[in-house]
Amino acid sequence: MTIRHRIGLAAAVAGSAIAGTVLPSVAHAADQSVLYVDNTRPQNCSDAGSGAQDRPFCTVQAAVDVAQPGQTVQVRFGGEYAESVTVKHSGLPGKPITIKADIPYRTPTTTLGVAPGRTGVPAAAHALVFSGVHDITVSGFRLDASQESVLVQDSERIVLNRNTLLGGSPASGGTPSFPGPTPALRITGKSNATTVSRNTVGGIGTVGVAVEAGVTGTVVTTNAIVSNPAGGITVTDAPGTVVASNSFSENCGNDVLLTGNSSGAAVVNNIVTKVPAGHCSDPALKSATALSVSADSVTGTRVDYNSIVPAANGGLAYQWGATAYATPADFRATGQGAHDNAVDPKFDYDVKPRAVEGITDAADATAPGMLDTDFYDNPRADDPQIANTGTGVGYYDRGAVELQDETAVSVKAWGTTPAGHPLGYRVQVQYTPGWAPDSATLDFGDGSDKVTLVQGSNLIDHDYPGPGTYTLTATATSKSGLVRTDVNTLTLAPVPAITVNPRASTDDVATARVSFQDNTVSPWPVTRYTVDFGDGSAPVVTDGPTAPNGLTHVYGVGGTYNITETVLDNHGRTTTATTSTWVNGPQRGVPFAGYLGGPTTQVGLFDNGHWHIDYAKTTGKPSGNASFGDAGDIPVVGAWENTCQCQLGIYRPGISTFALQLQNGSVIAVPFGEPGDIPVAGAWDHNGHDQLAIFRPSTRTLAVRHDNGGVTAMSFGNAGDIPIVGDWDGVHHAQFGLFRPGVNPGESNTFILRHDDGSVSTASFGATGDLPVVGDWQRTGRTTYGIFRPSSHVFALNNPNTGAADPIFTLYY
Repeated sequence: MTIRHRIGLAAAVAGSAIAGTVLPSVAHAADQSVLYVDNTRPQNCSDAGSGAQDRPFCTVQAAVDVAQPGQTVQVRFGGEYAESVTVKHSGLPGKPITIKADIPYRTPTTTLGVAPGRTGVPAAAHALVFSGVHDITVSGFRLDASQESVLVQDSERIVLNRNTLLGGSPASGGTPSFPGPTPALRITGKSNATTVSRNTVGGIGTVGVAVEAGVTGTVVTTNAIVSNPAGGITVTDAPGTVVASNSFSENCGNDVLLTGNSSGAAVVNNIVTKVPAGHCSDPALKSATALSVSADSVTGTRVDYNSIVPAANGGLAYQWGATAYATPADFRATGQGAHDNAVDPKFDYDVKPRAVEGITDAADATAPGMLDTDFYDNPRADDPQIANTGTGVGYYDRGAVELQDETAVSVKAWGTTPAGHPLGYRVQVQYTPGWAPDSATLDFGDGSDKVTLVQGSNLIDHDYPGPGTYTLTATATSKSGLVRTDVNTLTLAPVPAITVNPRASTDDVATARVSFQDNTVSPWPVTRYTVDFGDGSAPVVTDGPTAPNGLTHVYGVGGTYNITETVLDNHGRTTTATTSTWVNGPQRGVPFAGYLGGPTTQVGLFDNGHWHIDYAKTTGKPSGNASFGDAGDIPVVGAWENTCQCQLGIYRPGISTFALQLQNGSVIAVPFGEPGDIPVAGAWDHNGHDQLAIFRPSTRTLAVRHDNGGVTAMSFGNAGDIPIVGDWDGVHHAQFGLFRPGVNPGESNTFILRHDDGSVSTASFGATGDLPVVGDWQRTGRTTYGIFRPSSHVFALNNPNTGAADPIFTLYY
């Protein structure tokens, strides 16, 4: 795999993913110390402008052409600049011209140059050319071209830092810029003091870096030099070259080749691993020597503190003059490599070595070319678990990457609220202990005690005291004083109210039993359920959290009931809701009858001031309802005014007073009788409206109050009889009668009717437990009788005057 595919494609993808990101504002002085380049919005850029942030250059070349010492050419990161840039102006010592693109991720994402074979874009021989210039710094680019991606010629103090160098012309095909195939980076002519640092170098041509004859003072340090097809670094007739702290991996050919007269070189603190057998196309390159120094380059050259792992197929570690050495131990015979070893770094994908003695804390910190920070600009770090075997401070690592204390924490609030914890959050904290772990804690941001974290993934459920915004802070420390933190903010909404939605269903239509169903939704756990069945019985209390589903209740009287459920949660909140249900069973209420709006007599039930009227006299709920009176009153229906329609009235036994409702809504009160009397009404005076009367059970006496204020009385009946009044004779005035209930179970009731001629007729109808009603059920002009059976809330109306079938129907409410 070439470096273009290995890291270049990944960087290109990362760049495209952030192409829309806007660079943060950069403050600059009035002399415009920063020149901006941004081609991602062509309508906003201009190569004829000043390079201001709001009017940037479109091309890098345009900005470089006008850059002066001390100025920075700031190229928007993540863009693609398909151009070949030639630097024509120089900086000054201490005031270089800086050409840079920011690196938001680990590798550069801003492309400069044109990759070989790209469709639709003219080929570019070079991404960058420095010719006869000095004091230039370039960083943050992915550089690619059909020949050398970077060409440094006759230039001084050129710094290439944190770039990716691709390009190069292969050994076959292409048009090289000098005899033979081309490298990714070529430093040539009279160039001096070129620094190549923290770059990834992996071309498709020959070597990664070629330092040619006449060049002096080149420093190649802290680079990842990988997957080059014909070697890592070749130095030819270029004395004083420093190759320090680089990581070489999967290069075919020599990783470091000093040839011609390249004396006075320093090759120190590098890690070299040769490629697996079969990786290189040229068999001669498979087993090439890792480090080769020509006879003329030996003088003054220092080789030490390197870790070199030769190829597994018989490759050699060193060539020193005319002599080859297979291992670092053998090489020490030259007086060089006293601290070299063959420790395998076992690089990961980013040439990061494992922590191991001989590599970790094992570099010469005083060697030329050593930097204070590593390939990723991380500081130097001392691993307390590995002995320091380097020089200077003693803990610099070999190679490009300095291992860091990997103490790390990351905190994430999942937002999954555990059941019954509406102010709870499930928090995940990932904790990675480092070299010398000390402590790791999570602060929930609500003043509660911190919790201690364990290595790996920590899943923690936490209840907050109330709604609001909280900041979670995870902190990990090491004994060396290193502190790592991560924060996450979460917002908790107010806790929703309890939702109570009770339901009740009749178990059996033949009974008065209902089954209760709770449908409560409570954010917090419920501690108590209270169900009031609405019939005066004691509420049923159930301790939570188990809901009272399946709770049953038997009513003593059939009818419609309001069932109320009250729910209490463990935070003291209560919510109440009510549902209505109708149950079968004995019907409460007192039956009544009268002409209340239809051609025949209607029936109904009076229940504590509520009148439920059945106009149709068919099974079902009442077709009319009214309110008049209070609990304990006795209903009385009569024509209080000279109309054909009756009005409602009640008799209040406690004060022995009639209250009569007139058609205009007014009410008149008529005191009459004494406690214990039973009220009745009838047309005694033959004047088109009814008069009031009472029946006194104690003396079995009927007393009629006439319109002129007089009272007539008559005795009639036996103890236990119930008075009834109707026009039995069809003569348009009232006659008196009695209802004698059956005493024994199944015994018939008897209606006793007294006629105008003084005679009495009787009839049996109904059974024990029935109550009487009387009326003209079929509009015959004569009153007949009927019963209401409370046990089944059935009315049965007798039709002896017409021969029609007796209507029997059920009234419930």
